Amino acid sequence: MNISKCLTIDLESRELVDHKMALRHSLTLAELEVLKCLVNHIGEVVSKEALNEAGWPNRVVAPSSLTQCMSCLRRKLGAHDDIELKNIPRYGYSLCVTETYESIKSMQEPLSDDSNDSAVDNHFSRYWRWLGVVLFVVLLAGLHFSGKLKQTVNYLALFAKPGVVSILDAETELGGQKVQLSQLRLEDQPEIQRSAAHYIGNWSNTDKIFGNEVLKRIFANDNNRYESVALCNQYEGECKDTQPLNLVRERNTYSPLDLQWLSDTKLRMEQVTYNKILLDKFDNPPQGLVEDIYRADVYYYGASKNVVRADVRLSLVYQSPARGTLVMAACITDDLLRHVSMRYQFSGEFKMQKKTVDGQLVKSFLLDTGNVSFTSPDEISEESATIYRELRKSVLSNETQILRQVYQDANSGVWMLPLWGDTMVWAHRVEVTL
Repeated sequence: MNISKCLTIDLESRELVDHKMALRHSLTLAELEVLKCLVNHIGEVVSKEALNEAGWPNRVVAPSSLTQCMSCLRRKLGAHDDIELKNIPRYGYSLCVTETYESIKSMQEPLSDDSNDSAVDNHFSRYWRWLGVVLFVVLLAGLHFSGKLKQTVNYLALFAKPGVVSILDAETELGGQKVQLSQLRLEDQPEIQRSAAHYIGNWSNTDKIFGNEVLKRIFANDNNRYESVALCNQYEGECKDTQPLNLVRERNTYSPLDLQWLSDTKLRMEQVTYNKILLDKFDNPPQGLVEDIYRADVYYYGASKNVVRADVRLSLVYQSPARGTLVMAACITDDLLRHVSMRYQFSGEFKMQKKTVDGQLVKSFLLDTGNVSFTSPDEISEESATIYRELRKSVLSNETQILRQVYQDANSGVWMLPLWGDTMVWAHRVEVTL
């Protein structure tokens, strides 16, 4: 089996034959089958699932098995600069050979003695290469002058960002009541399953807040810096809780949390709503479009008796099933200063992608942020400084954002929003026809 003019696969001896270096590299059975699959689809992207099935048919193996196989193949292909085994983030791999199609075809067909035909072939080969270069330059120029080049580059950058790879469900108890815990993990997070006690073991007075016997459901995430929990107190196939509880704390900080005290503090802080998204932000969208509006309060807590509140609004207008316009705004207050210390807002056009992870539909909204505003605080507490640093970093460095929705019903949705890193937020949902 031919890979290039200087590299072939000897199927009988199960070896990779390097004619340029006069070397032969033995292949394991998995390496042979994976490489054959890639060679049969040169220049195409082959999914991880297809490669796993080729290398380990009818077997369940760890994700690291394919990663290790690719690492070994790269070492054996390393002497050939014209061959590259590319990793396509979140999807699979592609074997790219920079030789022309004609040079590969010449290895598979009898050689012709007609040198004139060879000269003609070379001429046309050069012609098509130059034509491809010209068309590529014209395409870039068109994107640049239309203002779409930057947007296209931003979207490509977003595709490389880590996605949700697992949503692990477990059952536990909270205040003597049943709880369904769904723990999310992204590609760049360690493969460690936390226990339910890791997230809620430091809570006290839970029976006073969660007194009903209805199932509670929790979505949780550890993003390597902060741990966040989004909890619906009444879950019956959908969230019946009008005010789900969203909590954030710094990783490895296990200070006790009195939920009765937090409930009283929330009640006092939420008497004032600072946040509002105006519909005219969307520049008079055409009649008949649907707007999804999400509202939530997210609380950061630490060792002190001062909590930070993020009053969050999220608004989406779909212009097609997978595209539209999005605005997110967050007003930040804390119980110590008791006034708006920060306001963060961004908006832009999104492209939505769907993926099923462990039976749960995940929607990723890839956003090219056209407008960003951030109001710095006049005064700041030690606790609110944590989110100030996160938002400031996001404002300075990100021309793009990715927002993920991991659950939705008629009246609510669970999101990963860019607040304290990727923060789990269970938000109340309203649908408006414009």
